[in-house]
Amino acid sequence: MKTDRAPIWKNSLFLFITQAIRLLTNIFIAVGIARLYGPEAFGQFSIAYTIATICIVIADFGFGVLLTTEIANNRNNAAIIGKKYFSMKIIFALLSSAIMITIPSFQTFSIQSRTLIYTLTLFVVFTTFTNFFNAIFRGFEKFNYETRISFITNLIFLILLVFLGILKIQLIYLMLLFVVTRLLGVILSVQKAISLVGTNFIGIDFKEWRTIVNRILIYGLHFIFGNLFFQLDTVLIGMWKSDNDVGIYKSAFNVMLLILMLSDIAFSAILPLLSRLYYENTEKWKIISRLYFKVFLLTALPISIVVFFYSEQIISIIYGHKLYKEAIPILKIFSIVILFRFIGEPYAMIITTSRRQHFSMIIVIAAAVASFVLNFFVIPKYGLSGAALVSLGVNLFVVAAYFIVVKFSFFKWLFELRIIAVLSITTLLVLLLWYSNAQLIVLFVSAIIYILIAYLIGFSNEDRKIIFSNFKLKSI
Repeated sequence: MKTDRAPIWKNSLFLFITQAIRLLTNIFIAVGIARLYGPEAFGQFSIAYTIATICIVIADFGFGVLLTTEIANNRNNAAIIGKKYFSMKIIFALLSSAIMITIPSFQTFSIQSRTLIYTLTLFVVFTTFTNFFNAIFRGFEKFNYETRISFITNLIFLILLVFLGILKIQLIYLMLLFVVTRLLGVILSVQKAISLVGTNFIGIDFKEWRTIVNRILIYGLHFIFGNLFFQLDTVLIGMWKSDNDVGIYKSAFNVMLLILMLSDIAFSAILPLLSRLYYENTEKWKIISRLYFKVFLLTALPISIVVFFYSEQIISIIYGHKLYKEAIPILKIFSIVILFRFIGEPYAMIITTSRRQHFSMIIVIAAAVASFVLNFFVIPKYGLSGAALVSLGVNLFVVAAYFIVVKFSFFKWLFELRIIAVLSITTLLVLLLWYSNAQLIVLFVSAIIYILIAYLIGFSNEDRKIIFSNFKLKSI
């Protein structure tokens, strides 16, 4: 059995490619359905897909992180570990499928939305098992296996999607494509995983189920409620408004989600490094975490500004102005959410790597409850803008809670003299864009100025050396 470790840059590259493939696929799906089928059908798809995403999180329940860690630390016993976790995965997959089937029975979704939800039940099952095998690949640091399988399945899906979408076949048949391609992903993943482990580990073993559940409980609850508070509004709009409203809201939400994928990729790539440094070198852990925060803040600022000032152009280019113009003010609100999410991500990383995940769990549970309660009153009265403002408020609460938990670094990092200087100049650039009606020439000049000040003022020479040197680390 191979025990070699891949360089960090190589793992990060394959992880980036995998996420990019999935990201591009999701973009084509969303834009294709939105343009070809209109807001109402796009809303029906969005409701079903959002519920499926939440059920996948329930089925995964933190197994991925724990399984990856277990195998990485004990590859010789990968078959035994795999069998135990596979047994529990079956239970959680059945549970999430039951939830998926039950939800439409208790809520007032349209007939079309309910049909799509039922159709995507097998998609949930196949996706969660694919995620299980991906965790095994990551435990062996074979990120390239996940990349190859993702490329094959998504390429096949996109080719069929374009062909059948142009023919404008019924939406339910496009959903069946999800199921078929995910089944193909499971078949390919099983073959690779068994060859990697060296033996067949697909079996039943519930001997240590209590121990496994206790270990993943905090991670699982965090994953579920973290996903729920962020996407609950889409489901609630589907319950209390119309499919068309969901389509409008989701069109803006998907633009935000597209941008936030960048932070997800960075989180997954740097997590193993910071987890190790927390035990091996606490001071270096703090240094890397601080730089991680600074990079994210300085990256998020221009992105949020551009999305705010050019929301109309972004919506028009992606979806078409005529059908989706109501999404423009929603996207402006989401531009601020993007900034908060980027700022909060490094603090979430600190909490995770310092083994204080229970704080994150409490925070996201509170956020999910707050989202439901606030939207219960806001959506019926204030509609989509109200839901977007609730999302903004809940995300602000989460970031503020992270600041409180990681109080040792908040003031030191955010109010560093270099950061204050960059924020001050950025404020002036925003005012310049505002009073010039965001003319492109002004945006171009402002972008050049910002890049220079962010690089020359935002980072010290020592900061830049540390950032570039980390690309040379040989192993996790």
